[in-house]
This record gives sequence, structure tokens and C-alpha cells, in this order.
Amino acid sequence: MSETNVPSIEEIISLIAELVPDVPRPSDLFAEVKSKDRILWLEGWCDGCIAGKGFPPKGKGMLQQKLDHIREITPEFLHSRAKERDMVVRWSGFVPLEDKEHLYGVSWAIFYRES
Repeated sequence: MSETNVPSIEEIISLIAELVPDVPRPSDLFAEVKSKDRILWLEGWCDGCIAGKGFPPKGKGMLQQKLDHIREITPEFLHSRAKERDMVVRWSGFVPLEDKEHLYGVSWAIFYRES
């Protein structure tokens, strides 16, 4: 935490990313927090999410390449999730998570309804 005792946005997002379950099933790797006209969307990444991309299983190497790949596809991926909900992405990012059994990290976004 910063010297002013006020957490940064990155610290808050890292904490919230913990809401995503650490399981090996892509269909279960999400969490959402709804508030009026917006949604905080969190979606995790495991081996099943990047299957067929030529990467070895978790713990078997190429970690940086996997993280780079996930970061690269996160913006378009999140835009498609927002569009499914008739919303748009206001802010987004990717948080790598250490010491998880299945998760590499969590993509996050704030979705808004367009007026």
C-alpha cells in the first residue's frame, strides 16, 4: 500500500481478482459485480483457456509467453464480453496471479451501458 494509506487502483484490482475461483474449468473462471448501469467483469485464465495455442501445461514453462499472449488478447476478448451484454468497456486490464494452482491471472473490465 502507498505511504498515504490509500490503496492504488492496481492494489484494489489485485484484491478483487481473488474473487475468481482457482479451478481448471474455463466455464467457471469468472465473477461479476453489478451496480446500476455498470458491471465489474473478472475472467480468469487457465490451461484450458489457452489450449491449442502450443503452450505447455502450467508449471512446465513458457510462463512469460503465456502471460504475454493473454495480455495481447484481453482487450478484444473483453470487448466481446461487453457486447454480449449490450455494453461497452470503459476501463480494462490484466492482473497476473502468482501462487495459484490453475490460474495464470485475471482479465478485468468495467462495462457500461451506452446512453
